[in-house]
Amino acid sequence: MKRRKIVFLLFLISFVMSLLVVFGTEGVVVSSTVQKLVEVGVWTIFFFVTLLILYFILRKTFSQASKLKSNINKKDLNQ
Repeated sequence: MKRRKIVFLLFLISFVMSLLVVFGTEGVVVSSTVQKLVEVGVWTIFFFVTLLILYFILRKTFSQASKLKSNINKKDLNQ
C-alpha cells in the first residue's frame, strides 16, 4: 500500500510538472484544446516514467547501502 501511495504521488507530481510545461510555453505555440490535452498527457507520461525510474534506482541504492552498513556493523561486533 505504501508503494502505491508513492507511485500515485509521483504521478501527481508528473501531472503538475506537465501542466507547468504546457501552460508555461502557451504563448510560444498556438494550439487547440485537444492538442494541449495530448501534450499534457505525453509530458505526464514522460515525467512519470522518469521519476519512477529515479525512485526505483534510489530505493535500490539506499537499500543496498543500509545492507552494507549493517554488514559492516556486524563485522565490527565480531572483531
